[in-house]
Amino acid sequence: MFKKILASLGKGAATVDLQCGNRNYQARESIQGEVVIQGGEVKQKINQLTVRFMMNVVLKQGSVSKEVAQIPLVNRDCIHPKERKVIPFHYVLPMNIPISRGTVSYYLDTHLDIEGGVDRKDVDRLVIQSQKSIQSIFNAMDQLGFRETADSGKLDQYGQEFAFFPTQQFMGQVNEVEMRFANEESGIRVWMEVDCKSGYKEIEAKREFHLNQSVLEHEAGLEKLLVKYISEAIDQPYAFTQPFSYSTNHHHGRASQLGNAIPGMVGGLAVGVLGSMLFTEMMDGFDVEEMFEEATEDLDGGFDSFFDNGDGES
Repeated sequence: MFKKILASLGKGAATVDLQCGNRNYQARESIQGEVVIQGGEVKQKINQLTVRFMMNVVLKQGSVSKEVAQIPLVNRDCIHPKERKVIPFHYVLPMNIPISRGTVSYYLDTHLDIEGGVDRKDVDRLVIQSQKSIQSIFNAMDQLGFRETADSGKLDQYGQEFAFFPTQQFMGQVNEVEMRFANEESGIRVWMEVDCKSGYKEIEAKREFHLNQSVLEHEAGLEKLLVKYISEAIDQPYAFTQPFSYSTNHHHGRASQLGNAIPGMVGGLAVGVLGSMLFTEMMDGFDVEEMFEEATEDLDGGFDSFFDNGDGES
């Protein structure tokens, strides 16, 4: 009887431990592991055993953790004294999951609900790495002397944006290069914004293009292509001021502020997981003057440019 009382308070009770051989994953890979329940001093009833895949995001209003998926493993069971139960589990990561960065991190939260006792928990950190094709773009930018900014990888109402600053050949010409990616059948769709220096002001040149798999697999060719796109933006920034295709609906007020993420866009999963939090984040950075300038540029460009989805490259 005394042991049961202690177990109900957590002493001598069953314990739970999630064991996962790998801690680094990429989109569409399967997280595989097992949950080990170790019986304590007395028999205990298990109400439920679940593993939750959690995303932690740092926003302007603070850090927040949201559930991406819940993996139920056990309902209504019991664990005997000193008994060891091993329950395998797996979870396939979504294609559009955000990549781990300073503002985005992940963990598995294992919860053992014990009837009449103290629930047991186990937390295990995971890292979501960029897939090989996107990592090749990061590598190419690195070879060109670009480095990621401290807030690179931040999330917004469309997905995840990566930002780079120059340290070599483009210093003095470019303040920053921002990029987004989407998986397509034959390669990667890239949205690139080059913040070009022009006298005392900055011009945002927008480039949209597709990189096929053969280009992504050849480092030298990929570097030359990125140099070409960036150099053209620097030379003719006003030729690339049309809004990006992913933002066209939002830009012209034809859809809601959220839920417009393009299928396959890296980080698009966050739109559904974080929802209104991203809307609040967007409104915190709302710039009326910038919005007015963008609207004026659209009108100056005429109706043809107003409905143009990009710079016409594919």
